[in-house]
Amino acid sequence: MWPFSRLERQLLFMPERSFRGTPEHVGLAFEDIFPVASDSVRLHGWHMPGGAEDVVWLIFHGNGGNISVRLDQYAEIHRRYDASIFAIDYRGYGRSDGEPSEDGFYADAVAAYELVRELHPGKKIVVFGRSMGGAVAAQLATVTSPTVLILEATLSSILDVTRDQAPWTRYLPVGLLLRSRFDTKGYVSRSSVPKLIFHGDSDRTVPHTSSERIFAAARPPKQLHLIPGGDHDGLDLVDPDGYHGIVRKFLIEHGAL
Repeated sequence: MWPFSRLERQLLFMPERSFRGTPEHVGLAFEDIFPVASDSVRLHGWHMPGGAEDVVWLIFHGNGGNISVRLDQYAEIHRRYDASIFAIDYRGYGRSDGEPSEDGFYADAVAAYELVRELHPGKKIVVFGRSMGGAVAAQLATVTSPTVLILEATLSSILDVTRDQAPWTRYLPVGLLLRSRFDTKGYVSRSSVPKLIFHGDSDRTVPHTSSERIFAAARPPKQLHLIPGGDHDGLDLVDPDGYHGIVRKFLIEHGAL
């Protein structure tokens, strides 16, 4: 076993098994779904049906918690866009089997995407990823064809964030020690899917320079919006109408609303 693999997993992945609530707690009907990844790992997620006839959202959370962390976000998306929503837990999170890993996350995302297409054939798919989930969403967009990609507070890569948060590591061969990459800026450079990128200008976990790197590397069409006063979590809560005004305009522009 790679000598740093256990420590690396402990530092990168912070899963929660117990839920803080269900969509029912915010007034949403839902059903449990169980995508199966290509390596036979059984996952768990929620499908929250909406009234919109041709658009569905697929949401990937960050490296901590599970799908129950942002119930308020699901309720707001449902209220503003009337869209069906899928949220899945990666392997090792919530009720999903398996152990967290970068490659495993990517396989989980593909399994979720395929289930969305199976249950909503022909619909346009909005793929949304927050923090580390943004890297997962961006990688998915290199192997599938969602209608649009929305990234929020996303790391440009593990190596970048390590060097941002601990500048002294610039003098160490960190790239040789870490196996995980989560190379968002590399993924967006290979995908022509329209991209909307949000970041808080006061993010103390992943600096906003991370999204600036992603934007610089991304193939067009692309947009970057820095949220004044926004920290790492809840960027849509700083100015909800302003945030969703940007999202709505972007979705209309690219035929996803």
